[in-house]
Amino acid sequence: MRGLERWTRLALVAWAMAVTMARAVRYPNDFAEAHWLLDYRFGFIRRGFAGTLLSLASGAGLASHSERAVAAASIMALLAFVVLLLWAASRVVSSRADPGVTFAAAAVFATSPFIVMTAHFMGYLDHLFLAAAFTAAWLARSGRIWSAAALAAMGVLVHESFVLVGLPLVLLGAALGPKPHRRAGLLPLALPVVAALALGVSEAFLLDRAVLRGQLEVRLASFPFVGGDMHLFVPDWLTGGTLAAWREQRHAFWRHLSDPNLLMLMVPSAALLALAAAAVSPPGTRGLRSLAVTAAAIAPLALHAVAWDTARIWTYTIAAGFGGVWLCSRDSRSAAPARRWLLAAAVPVIAANLFARSPLM
Repeated sequence: MRGLERWTRLALVAWAMAVTMARAVRYPNDFAEAHWLLDYRFGFIRRGFAGTLLSLASGAGLASHSERAVAAASIMALLAFVVLLLWAASRVVSSRADPGVTFAAAAVFATSPFIVMTAHFMGYLDHLFLAAAFTAAWLARSGRIWSAAALAAMGVLVHESFVLVGLPLVLLGAALGPKPHRRAGLLPLALPVVAALALGVSEAFLLDRAVLRGQLEVRLASFPFVGGDMHLFVPDWLTGGTLAAWREQRHAFWRHLSDPNLLMLMVPSAALLALAAAAVSPPGTRGLRSLAVTAAAIAPLALHAVAWDTARIWTYTIAAGFGGVWLCSRDSRSAAPARRWLLAAAVPVIAANLFARSPLM
């Protein structure tokens, strides 16, 4: 593919992503702002890593615990994540695989409900832990397994959902890595598992949940810009415990998993991306890689057992599917035979993405 054609395709993908984000971009809400104000001063808590970084920056005189500082951090996190996604898209459309398939996959992703939700989640920690997931997966794909494992452990500390959303993608990158790396084993990737277990131990045995809840309530109440009773809701949610969340949400698991509106909205994009991952892979590996990408896309759906934000969880399947295309396209040594049926299938998927109404929070 010539340089002008490649840059034109990337520009179209970037334009589509910008227009899609414009459908739902907003200022950080109170729930998102509250998370940036939580740190480890009261113990080793879930989702305290980002707030600890902000506190360190505040102590060094580089930032403050103000609404403006939280907004600035949120905007920078979103922009950094979008740049990472565009870089991934550039690698996909620049690969030696069938250019029609790679462009279709990038266009499906750029117009997908995941991009709508990404803009809507201004200030949420999703941008940070998903950026960590994509970067760690690429490091693992390149054979830098220790760096990938360390970044994945940080991703777990940013948000515990990384275990089901990001870690499968990192494992996929490691499985696709160079042969010497695969012989060395995946032992370093125990680091994010250890981080998750450490959070669980701290939550269950080291912290007094009632005391911690009160401490977090007092801290968040000291920031007048955090409204909507989030100084009560966020501490209650964070100190409730995973087992308690499962008891509260398990009754709705199958209902959330089989929601017909979300199935029609999310599955076509995720399925097409899984098929595209197979199409850009070398011959002899396509079936296995398609199954691996599908498994990585399905894994986040287990979050329905402990969380109520159904639409948000479903969008993770699309992110994982695109991550699979990105990882699989790296070793495309030559253009694969054109798959016109896949290109034909992409047209109604993109049309649905453009005109369907994505549910927000």
